[in-house]
Amino acid sequence: LFLLFLINLMNFFDRTIPAVVLEPIRKEFGLDDTALGLLGASFTLIYAVAGVPLGYLADRFRRTRILAAGLTAWSLLTAASGLAWSFMSFFWIRLLVGVGEASCAPAANSLIGDLFPSEKRARALGIFMLGLPLGLLLAFSIVGVLAQNYGWRMPFYLAAIPGFIVAA
Repeated sequence: LFLLFLINLMNFFDRTIPAVVLEPIRKEFGLDDTALGLLGASFTLIYAVAGVPLGYLADRFRRTRILAAGLTAWSLLTAASGLAWSFMSFFWIRLLVGVGEASCAPAANSLIGDLFPSEKRARALGIFMLGLPLGLLLAFSIVGVLAQNYGWRMPFYLAAIPGFIVAA
């Protein structure tokens, strides 16, 4: 359960980084509000759509492997976000992050259903879901400091490291 909590925390931490460093990204790539809105909306849409086939896979294959593969993929792509050379490269990389992150909810929820009896499942899901607000809290409190001191790309690079460790 602790590993699932950490995975969910990283899921929300990694997806929040662009929201914190939006202004430096806007300036570097010369973006308007429409482009920034499209980035967020597209991420949400791909995340929702990708969750359905990943849920299908979670019903048929080892959930731990799906989680590890998804976490590895989105961590790699989170680091790659810092290497973006244009808005379009950043946009496509972030969409792929959304696909990787979409592996988390179906596989983790199903795994919790397998691991905990019904009388303990709600508490386990509550602990798992605690990763959402704590991931957001960490992102909003750490990413700005990192970006201010080391540039907007650094938080993407550093955020990948815990993902690789937990995936292993």
